[in-house]
Amino acid sequence: MPYLKFQSNSYEDQNRSHSSGLTSTSQVISSKLLHSWVYPQSTLPPSLIQVLTSSTAEGAEMEFLRKRQVAWEDSFQSLYYMLRNGICNIFYVCTPYFVVMFTGSDVAGGSKRFNNAYISQSTGALRSLLREHDVCFSMPLCRSKVEQVAQEVLIELSEMEKQNFSQTRRSSSLSDIDNTPESLLVFSGNTNVHGLFDILLNYRSFLTVLMGIDVPVLYSPVPFQNAAISSPEVKCMELKRPDHIVAPNKGSIINDDGSIKSSSAGLCSSVEIKDAYLPPWIICSLCAIMGSEGKSFEASFMNEPTSIGLNVAIEAVPEKSDCQDAAAEDLQESTYAFGIPEATVTPYLRMGLLETLKFSNGSYSGSLSPALEAD
Repeated sequence: MPYLKFQSNSYEDQNRSHSSGLTSTSQVISSKLLHSWVYPQSTLPPSLIQVLTSSTAEGAEMEFLRKRQVAWEDSFQSLYYMLRNGICNIFYVCTPYFVVMFTGSDVAGGSKRFNNAYISQSTGALRSLLREHDVCFSMPLCRSKVEQVAQEVLIELSEMEKQNFSQTRRSSSLSDIDNTPESLLVFSGNTNVHGLFDILLNYRSFLTVLMGIDVPVLYSPVPFQNAAISSPEVKCMELKRPDHIVAPNKGSIINDDGSIKSSSAGLCSSVEIKDAYLPPWIICSLCAIMGSEGKSFEASFMNEPTSIGLNVAIEAVPEKSDCQDAAAEDLQESTYAFGIPEATVTPYLRMGLLETLKFSNGSYSGSLSPALEAD
């Protein structure tokens, strides 16, 4: 979600509207809540990685990349164990091909920690790799039953393809969902989350698609090892509503009661926020700031293509995962959403992406756009 735009409506009292809008926008710019902790702070382009790893590269260049990789592994381990120990409740691992979200919450009165993870989109190769390492997952957005069958059935289908070309059409749905929201993977329970962590920590040995590019970017709402603070680009403006534009030769308008309405009437505040990724703690903080003075506002969102699967609201959480033993650990409800103020989690919305969010009279209303094409 690299782009977010807020527009707040004006009050009847235009003087109050103007000063209130300025207060809110200045709060957005100066707020210490609008930041993330990130490693690395900037990403090296693939062309530079190729030069640094070429046969002509000197020892110092290779040492730079080695230290960068070691620092990333230390940072990732730091975040993961903070998650397990309850210091951090959510963090992201962002790559050009998919985004991984790790979440954790306290259950059983705080005596137990329950972790989950989500991969925004996947490929058949990644799913096969996870199965080979006994990492169980579910695919709640997948409407193809082929992906839900056991591994031995997939092997059997593969053998059948060699003997009967018509079978290829049946299994083609395996690749049809690759790198789409339908290929979202959900990892429930500490064992499966730890298995995913091990694979990501050693991604250079397992995930060839990530070879030749820089280390994945880590995002967290709290400090972690090697992290630097990062804030999105914020642009605040005062805009004139089209239905309140005054003719150029008139500086004011006389109301029926004799009062003067200034030509600044109908101003509204517009706030645009841009970044490579806008995590939920930033969005929730912005909503809290914009609504803190009782003003109504509307927010519109633009989704990062590789993270669409993570932004989809589904009708229900699946009960079964890729492995039978994973069903023993169910998703647990918590009284907060990953420790993010003003945030809640609901799995009971129709399948879709949040397109706009409106706040008025102390309540929110949202507009969803379809995430997947209908059958």
